[in-house]
This record gives sequence, structure tokens and C-alpha cells, in this order.
Amino acid sequence: MKEIDTLLQEHNLDRFEIEELLRQNRKIEAIKIVRDRTHWDLKNSKDFVESIEGKQAHFIENDSFKNSNVSVKMLSKNGKVVVKLKLNNQPEKIVFPTDADWEEVKKVMGNNPQLIAYEKAYLQNPNDFQYQKNTLFIEEDNSSKWKFVLLASVITIVIIYFIYSKS
Repeated sequence: MKEIDTLLQEHNLDRFEIEELLRQNRKIEAIKIVRDRTHWDLKNSKDFVESIEGKQAHFIENDSFKNSNVSVKMLSKNGKVVVKLKLNNQPEKIVFPTDADWEEVKKVMGNNPQLIAYEKAYLQNPNDFQYQKNTLFIEEDNSSKWKFVLLASVITIVIIYFIYSKS
């Protein structure tokens, strides 16, 4: 996580120029300027411009690390860091340094300074990260609903067939 002002200086970006483009509803031009000067991907450039637009003080570059069937993302949502892991065909999930899958995150991301700082902060006070656990949800398996609809459709077709075959 870096201060936006530091990133503006590092990449020779002018906050006033970006804010002026935003005031003129020329967000795409602001994103293009950020992208050209930082060499970030489109998503990071857009997120950075929106961080300035939202008057945020910090920004975390969204590093999406991929290792064959493993994907790790480190995001900043409203100034809070979130680490997401996707293994094989499983749904993406938020992981914490105390989770069994944390070693996989570390293996993929290596010695990323932002990850190390996140892990240290979490281990010092896990209660500060309770907000993430409260927002987790369990995905509902909708396949049973589709099975019911399919079964009801088949029964309806059979009943219609018997009605018309007797007449």
C-alpha cells in the first residue's frame, strides 16, 4: 500500500491535471494518462484514477499473480487490504495468514512487500480484519433447483402426452 501522493511523484503524474479531467467528465483521458506514465494495466490505471476521484489517501496496485491453476489477487477496498485465492476450479475466496491455503499464497507471491506487511499486521491483531470475515458468504448450489424444474417439466410433458393420447 502506497500513498497516492508518493505514486504521483514516482510516475511524474500531476494530481491537478487528473482532477481537472475528472471535473470535466473526461475520466477515460485521465486513465490513459495514468496508464501511459505508469505502464500499469487498464484495471490498475482505472482504479488509481477512481482512488483520486474518491479522495483516498492510499492505493494498492492490483497484482494478479498466476501460477498454472492458482491465482492470487491482492486488492484494496476502501483502504482495506483483501487477499483472494483461486485454486483449480474452486470459487475465489478471501484468505488470511492463519488459513491452511496461506502457504499457497506465499508460494505464488513470493517476497511481495505488500503481502509481508499485510501478514505482519494480521498476525499482530487479527481482530482488525474481522470486517472481511463478516462479509464472506457461502455460494448456494443452484443445481438442485434446476433438477426440480427439469423434473417438473418432464412430468408435465408426460401428463400432456397421456391426455392427448387418450383422446
